[in-house]
Amino acid sequence: MDALTSLVDVLNLHAKLIYSGGVCGRWLMDHNSDNSVWFHLVSKGQGWVHSPSWQTPLSLRSGDLVLFLPHAPKHFLSYSAEHLPCDMADTYLTSWLDGETGFVCGEIKLGMAQSLLWQALPDVCVIRQNQAGGVLAKLIEIIILEASTPRFGSDSVVERLCDSFFVLVIRHCIEENLVYKGVFAAMQDKRLATALNLIHQQPWQPWTIAELCTRSGLSKTVLSGKFSVLIGSSPIEYLIAWRLQIAAQWLKEPNMTIEKVAERCGYDSAPAFSKAFKRCFKVSPGAFRRTSEQQVN
Repeated sequence: MDALTSLVDVLNLHAKLIYSGGVCGRWLMDHNSDNSVWFHLVSKGQGWVHSPSWQTPLSLRSGDLVLFLPHAPKHFLSYSAEHLPCDMADTYLTSWLDGETGFVCGEIKLGMAQSLLWQALPDVCVIRQNQAGGVLAKLIEIIILEASTPRFGSDSVVERLCDSFFVLVIRHCIEENLVYKGVFAAMQDKRLATALNLIHQQPWQPWTIAELCTRSGLSKTVLSGKFSVLIGSSPIEYLIAWRLQIAAQWLKEPNMTIEKVAERCGYDSAPAFSKAFKRCFKVSPGAFRRTSEQQVN
């Protein structure tokens, strides 16, 4: 299993389909979030993205895909490059066939959206139909086909297909050299990827620098230096942060107490775990859990 696969598997990221269909009129979409990745696939027609990321509105056409990460500036999708409606009063949702423009829109919630893991990715990822590459291009084609000809279970099928979007987009960013720092950049170094894969797959293992060096074929100086330059931390600091990233996922589970999470993470006590969690994420486990529950409700 490679480093990206093990990372995504542990985080258990899933897409939630928000809208699949057509839009008419002087339509506007306002999908901004501090804790989710939003994606928009144009399945028909065209639209424009109004964002400080570009000097002029960005044109999107059928087959284009755009993703906004939580650190993206506030943005809107609109029917026009010249006019941005102030609200959605003139937005008419229709069937895919009747719409002037068609969309598949969804959301991928992140456990700790402000962590350096996600901050290292571009805030906005735009992939044109002719830039998607073989696998992603075929996936987009299948999703558009399923969205444009609804049948029993179509929404469920589209949602499950969209689960692959984020992984393929991350891979696209890595292969196109759009990521220059952080874990995803580090994965491009094969020996460093070996160390990352060990950490991602077996985070509760009491790894030492010496053992990670032996398994990855790197000296302590080289391994520590690569982690410092690309990730901004030592291997052990990253290991601890990764454990706490997973702990954040567990805190969302029903009936999972802070004491149980602390035990799973290998901490001697809940207070010790809480102290480490707050030092890493600037919020206590209890406050994080309460915020997560409010978002669900």
